[in-house]
Amino acid sequence: MLVGLGHVDLVCRDLERSLAFYRAVFGPLGLQEPVLFEGERGEPIHYLRFPSAGSGSLGLRQALEEQPFELYAPGFHHLALAVETRADVDLAHAAAVAVGAEVLHAPRVFPQYHPGYYATFFLDPDGFRIEVASKRDAR
Repeated sequence: MLVGLGHVDLVCRDLERSLAFYRAVFGPLGLQEPVLFEGERGEPIHYLRFPSAGSGSLGLRQALEEQPFELYAPGFHHLALAVETRADVDLAHAAAVAVGAEVLHAPRVFPQYHPGYYATFFLDPDGFRIEVASKRDAR
């Protein structure tokens, strides 16, 4: 039986910049310091683990070439992260603003997703769309 998502790996144009971004925005919400593993090319993969045991991690690795992210090209669309409270959504939003992230949607209720679905959307340094919501996706 499928029990959830183990990890998501993102390939970054500037690994150090992305590590700093994710630490600054999600460190206050419990995202742990990275654990290093070797990737299939011999590159280090920095896994930032979520605070609850077994709840997954976010892997960051360095890109080999410069390539802009395209939202509707085949592949990744966005990363949605669940937090416990609306205050946590607000904290993530404030931290993203503090590090200069482009905010797509300030925190608000998105009733079209689920009653009481409170979320914010912003871009990481590579242009990846990040969603932070206080309710798990119920669609």
